[in-house]
Amino acid sequence: MATVPGTPLAWRLQAPQPVYPAANAPGMSTEAGPCWLLVAEGVAGADPLAGDAGRLLDNMLRALRLHQQPRVFLCWLTPLAADATHPPTTMSCTQTLAQAIADIQPAVVLLMGRPAARAVLGRSEPLGQLRSQAHNACGVPAVATYDAAYLLRAPGAKAGAWDDLCRARALALAPPDTPHPGTR
Repeated sequence: MATVPGTPLAWRLQAPQPVYPAANAPGMSTEAGPCWLLVAEGVAGADPLAGDAGRLLDNMLRALRLHQQPRVFLCWLTPLAADATHPPTTMSCTQTLAQAIADIQPAVVLLMGRPAARAVLGRSEPLGQLRSQAHNACGVPAVATYDAAYLLRAPGAKAGAWDDLCRARALALAPPDTPHPGTR
């Protein structure tokens, strides 16, 4: 599909896929824990743990002990360029996210990277500003953070990403009736 210069890039959110499908294997010792939904820019159907960025993402999730938990899902955000004569016909990010949340019922949504945060939240502030705020994604607490590819280019941002992950973990572990700032 040809892209008309100056046409804004649209995003398509893929259906959630388990990040650690082996955690569901028979005989696998898993920790029952809250469900997580990660949203990141990527290639539909790709292995989220492949390559250098994938290994870093795996290490980040392992530090939270999420690798032992079968309820960690990822929705890839993929670019969908619209041209003037053939606009995108797929569901909007919001509709796809709402369906994913209804299906898997996550306790927290982790928005990894500026494109994911902007597409899901419908906001245009820089990621640094979005990281410092509480968010709501279709009624679920959401945290914006850096994506793994960015952290490979800017290792000094890892401490901030760890703070974001810890905030997401606290939200995920909070009792369901606990009010979260920004999630009304």
